Amino acid sequence: MCAVRIPAVAATVVAARPHRRAALRRGAVSVAALFLSMLLVIALGGPGAQAEPLNSEPGANNEVTLPWPALGAADRVTLLGANTSQEFSLPVSAGLTPVRLRGLIHAPVDFGPGFVEITDGTGRFLATVDLPEVTPQQAVVPFDVDIAAAQVTQSTLRLSFTVRQPGIAAEQRCGLGESVEISDLSVLFAGTEAAPTTIAEFFPPVLQRLTIYTPIEADDSEAQAVLTLASAVARAYGTQNPAITVVKQSRGATPPPAPQFTRAVVVESGDAGIALVNANQPDVFLRVTGRGGQLSDQASLVVNQLQSLAQGPTVRVDQPGSAAGPQTDEFTFEELNLSGEASVLRTADLTVGVDRAALGADRVDGMTVNLKAAHTPVADLDTATVMVSVNGQAVYSAPLSSSGELDATFDVPGELLRQRIGMEFALTYSPRQLCNPMIAPLTFQLDPQSTVTVRRGGPTPGGFDAVPSALSPEFLVAMDGTSPNQLDYAAQVVADIARLTSTPLTPRVVAVNDAADAETGALIVANASTLQQTSLRPPVGGESTAVQVDLPEALRADIPNGLGSIQVFADESRDRTVVLVSTSGAWSLLDPLFGYIDAQPDNWSSLQGNVLAAGEGGTVTNLTVGVEDAEPPVAQDAQGWPVWVAIAGVVVLGLLLVAITLLTRHRKRQLGASSEPSVSKTS
Repeated sequence: MCAVRIPAVAATVVAARPHRRAALRRGAVSVAALFLSMLLVIALGGPGAQAEPLNSEPGANNEVTLPWPALGAADRVTLLGANTSQEFSLPVSAGLTPVRLRGLIHAPVDFGPGFVEITDGTGRFLATVDLPEVTPQQAVVPFDVDIAAAQVTQSTLRLSFTVRQPGIAAEQRCGLGESVEISDLSVLFAGTEAAPTTIAEFFPPVLQRLTIYTPIEADDSEAQAVLTLASAVARAYGTQNPAITVVKQSRGATPPPAPQFTRAVVVESGDAGIALVNANQPDVFLRVTGRGGQLSDQASLVVNQLQSLAQGPTVRVDQPGSAAGPQTDEFTFEELNLSGEASVLRTADLTVGVDRAALGADRVDGMTVNLKAAHTPVADLDTATVMVSVNGQAVYSAPLSSSGELDATFDVPGELLRQRIGMEFALTYSPRQLCNPMIAPLTFQLDPQSTVTVRRGGPTPGGFDAVPSALSPEFLVAMDGTSPNQLDYAAQVVADIARLTSTPLTPRVVAVNDAADAETGALIVANASTLQQTSLRPPVGGESTAVQVDLPEALRADIPNGLGSIQVFADESRDRTVVLVSTSGAWSLLDPLFGYIDAQPDNWSSLQGNVLAAGEGGTVTNLTVGVEDAEPPVAQDAQGWPVWVAIAGVVVLGLLLVAITLLTRHRKRQLGASSEPSVSKTS
């Protein structure tokens, strides 16, 4: 229960979902560094393409174009079959009107001449886009159509796409794999985003950046409130991936005005409450205040996504609420929001998924699924099948029968489970009849009373794919204070992890030694010198220029100016997972790492292994270091494989160290006696 005091209470709905932090600019690298980094790419696998930062400043005519990813939607859709509608919902900020839809339509598959009909959520016709001819000249054709007549309801624009084509002969109706792809989707909006007038309106439907301002000498309660707010906002906006940064300022100072699609929040000690300052003005901001634990309590309004109840300029939370229920090992599909339906004539796919963190706080080592589904009864001479895969691995298959019901139980081993557990249903239906206008597809629908029963246990997880579940529901955060930007670094990591799950993650700020010795998952931001005084043994450690890599026989090297790293490793002696943000040199060594994460197609989820590191040249390397190198166990006929893995690990790490050393010498020759300017923190 969340107890709040507000001047007036009414129930409204505020749509929420927003965009990725702009990638950091990269400095130029030398030819020698490029050559060596190419060797690393060959050994480790190349990183994904770097994305350009989004810049959605309004134009001269108060128009702004937002790509669908900035609205929390994929910019590529596939339409299957004629006369079958697919609907998409897009958030719309107050003061803006969607006027045009733009994108690329690709040459269709198995469609004849026709067009894509676009309507709004009420069924109102908006526009059509012709299907291109299947010729090299029209493989991809741009389109730009008017959607100004679309109705926006509760800050949401609903668009429906349907492929229309002329009638075709009966003998050609069956067995077609009709599909057409539309990509690079964007919406042109007219107008200017309206400034919020109440707390309920403060967090907009579309958010590209949140800047949290906190005192220069912020104490632990202020830091904890900042991280709690960052976690809640990142989770609420999900795939919009808004940039979340922390800026230090003098206590009591007023933040600068926030541009369109951005918001500013001040977090500092004071009388408990949340206040909207300068309502309905361009320089509006939110002030969150409290003393001690009261400060984080105020953020629970956002954590529980209840800010829509605050219909005025002020609110105070007297008792923080929690949506967490009792611990259980059995969940229904309905509780996990797993639902779906598919129509199939020949083949079709249905995909559903759930966050691993939604399965409870304790570790999961496997699960048993009791799958129930209803489907069109299959006639005796017809054939229909279903095959179930979990994260790409088949776990169950069976024919569908004349009963019209499926009730099956199957096991899912722990090694198939990822942070996102996806279930794919591959359906087939082959009727005995010859193709004719009377043939109807088979319908398959999941039963919400299907269950998932989890088995608890398993080894201590390590690596980037261990989170967020390894930090759920509460984790420790510690900073050693050796950099003024540490709270910003911590907030970026917390936001990156929180947006991967729909389950609230609760940070608790403690001292470094307390976090190092605890048995609870932790995020630690500290330099190498501080870590040397703890019992932690990260995959990559050392102090100053002396770097140590945790191989079966430790590798030690002298790297001028040190390494910056983000590591996620299993602290087996305490049976918990630790996320470590550290440097053995300047803290600016971390900037390329956060830029690298932001530029990945799937953000944090794109990272492999357990170490992300960079030297002063800014070349980012994603590695697996330590015990993970020797997993999984080898078969009897491959006994030499671990030796080759160890050799490969040493070679790759050696290349990394050589690259950094040569780059450092090259840069020193370029700069001579001059000192390299410091790199400021950007996002």
